[in-house]
Amino acid sequence: MVKRTRLAIVVIISIGVGSLLIHNRVYAHPQTQPTFAKNLQVLKFVKSKEELKGWMKMIKTSLGVDCDYCHNTDNFASDEKPAKRKARMMLKMLIQIRQDYFSYPNAKQPTCYTCHQGHKEPVNEPSGGFKSND
Repeated sequence: MVKRTRLAIVVIISIGVGSLLIHNRVYAHPQTQPTFAKNLQVLKFVKSKEELKGWMKMIKTSLGVDCDYCHNTDNFASDEKPAKRKARMMLKMLIQIRQDYFSYPNAKQPTCYTCHQGHKEPVNEPSGGFKSND
């Protein structure tokens, strides 16, 4: 009888502590916008301003553009430029491709440069008369 009571107490305490931990994780520290960036929607996993700058430099170099191609440089959080909205879609695609097809050890991760090679529009198209359905 004493063993069952102790076991019940341990189970109740464990459930209580587990619930508290889950509550603190979910409610006390909700995912918020990082302090180093406003309106970050796709690159939410980025942990620092330096890491974000690395992503932006990769995009800039890969497309052969400057920051003002996608951003209003007076308000980087603004979504007014169509190129920024398109870049978000392209980043989602890139991240998904990396997760689905290049997550194995030592995989060489594709970047924007893989297709764009310094141009605003992708330059990699198959030869031989292939036409998309567009």
